[in-house]
Amino acid sequence: MDLKSEGETLLEKHKKLHGQLLEIPEIREMDYNERIKDNFKVGKPRFKNPKYQWPKNLLVELRDHLQNIWNFFNKYSYWFDNTFYPLLKTNERRISKKSIIFLLEEDVWSTDEVYGDYIIEDNKEGITISYSRRDRKLEQVILETKDESEIEEWICNDAIRQIQNQFNFLWNKLEIEIQICMEEIFHKPPKFILKPNYLQDQLDKTKDISEQCPEAGLLSLGRIIELWLLHKLGMSSTPPSFDLIRGAEIAGLMDKNEVKLLRSIKFKYNRLKHKIYYEISREELKLMLKNFSNLFKS
Repeated sequence: MDLKSEGETLLEKHKKLHGQLLEIPEIREMDYNERIKDNFKVGKPRFKNPKYQWPKNLLVELRDHLQNIWNFFNKYSYWFDNTFYPLLKTNERRISKKSIIFLLEEDVWSTDEVYGDYIIEDNKEGITISYSRRDRKLEQVILETKDESEIEEWICNDAIRQIQNQFNFLWNKLEIEIQICMEEIFHKPPKFILKPNYLQDQLDKTKDISEQCPEAGLLSLGRIIELWLLHKLGMSSTPPSFDLIRGAEIAGLMDKNEVKLLRSIKFKYNRLKHKIYYEISREELKLMLKNFSNLFKS
């Protein structure tokens, strides 16, 4: 697919996921309690389960989608900046307070953008509610009621609203960046155009080398597979902590049997690279070369 087609596919998936993710804070059960701090009454809305238990399919779908966005920006965006890393990088998604996954699965107070403590003060009309963070009062709201149940309901609903607002901000930020990338004139120029005939030539040479030295043949095969996957994904290099095989599977470029084959070859390739005493037989290597050659031709 070209830039426009890939971008439109991402945007379609982005809109589909939005509604499912936006309702997560609403379906999580919430507790409410109050504490007295420095002579102020403080309301504390908290989720009963402080860590959201994702439906397996939804989490897989979200992670795959974020990975596809990362691949898209890495492939096309000349201006891709660091502010998107916590949203998209594999090793940031579950630990960064700026991450969408972190925002949706952690408790109310966990991120810097969502406030979990509400200072409650009486006034003539009703009460004044202030967000509290590090002993500071922020953004005040006046409620014309003193009814405890109404105050509790407003605070719990507001905590959900805060999370949803921050989610919408981050989700829209990604959507806008995809749209901008689709319209930009300047995209990353390829430093080297990798063509199938180059890889076929390398594969033929690897078969010859394997007769003399199976270990050298396996190392060469591992490198060819890496180049082949980069070519399939439209990438010029492997990002840190990125699994090329998984990336190709997510992108729909390989079926489960093909993934299984490459995983097996990669396992043996890595053992040869990192273990002093590891041998590969000529017959075993011939079978791997044959199976990959069939995949390569298809």
